Amino acid sequence: MHSLHGIIRACMSKKPTAIRSAAIFPGQGSEYPGMAACIREEVILHDIFSRISAVAGKDILAAAIGDDPAGLTDVRVSQLALFGTSACYWHLLAESERFHCLAGHSLGLYAALYASGAVSLEDCAGIILKVQEAIEITAGIRKGLMASVVGLKAGEVESICSEIGGVYVSNVNSATQIVISGWEEHTREACCAAMKAGALGSRELPISFPLHSPLMQGVEDIVSPLVASIAIREPAIPLLSHLDGNPLDAAGIFRVLCGQLTQKVLWRDTVKGIRQGGIERFLEVGPSDVLSKLVRWIERDSEILRAEELVPCQSL
Repeated sequence: MHSLHGIIRACMSKKPTAIRSAAIFPGQGSEYPGMAACIREEVILHDIFSRISAVAGKDILAAAIGDDPAGLTDVRVSQLALFGTSACYWHLLAESERFHCLAGHSLGLYAALYASGAVSLEDCAGIILKVQEAIEITAGIRKGLMASVVGLKAGEVESICSEIGGVYVSNVNSATQIVISGWEEHTREACCAAMKAGALGSRELPISFPLHSPLMQGVEDIVSPLVASIAIREPAIPLLSHLDGNPLDAAGIFRVLCGQLTQKVLWRDTVKGIRQGGIERFLEVGPSDVLSKLVRWIERDSEILRAEELVPCQSL
């Protein structure tokens, strides 16, 4: 597999540009009621969401623009609303910005796949729904929990989790912003232990499954046949894995889609890999500013912009 540096340079040679940009797509937790309200008059919004709603068999747009804020309490609706909002922002930004690299954080992978041309909008929406079903089957009736821990390094948090059991480091978002994932009682115990060990803070996330951890073992057996049923093409824009920061081809996309729920997200490595490939500007393509804040912690000298800052708001 070619290095990211080589792939980006090859793309650049076709059309030189002053500033090299990466599009980064946020994952679960970045959604909020009315997140697409500012672009509600855009034609692309209605096109994207009509197609997603057709796959879901229900109206997803209402939750995204704030007409049905209660809709986001349904995890399937919130995931599709976030995916659709990010896809819309991608189209609006791609009209004027050339992107040399793409990456998605966890659920954001699907928007990145769509943006890269590797997977169709409908297939992304369908897999999102089916993967959530697989998660629920795998977890069973036992309740999971994810939480962020700030102020400790990954190795320190790993040690705490190992001592407790039933909880794992699931996301290394920056040097000292770590997410843990496990069964509810074990995750809470690990948060308390982390605070005693000197963490600056901990916060429970609104995710009731132990995602990106070995506790999801078995989900790949359910997900793999689903992923095998869709068309996966070679990305038209270099696409990085959020699991290790390496470039993905079609075969790599298949492996990540099948196996990501049992593996930790190494977002810090991903951002550093993008930066080392010669990227100077990061654009968060989706609602909120979660990834923008993380990039500021990881690569302080990079330019960081958000879609919500760049696309004119049409409604208040």
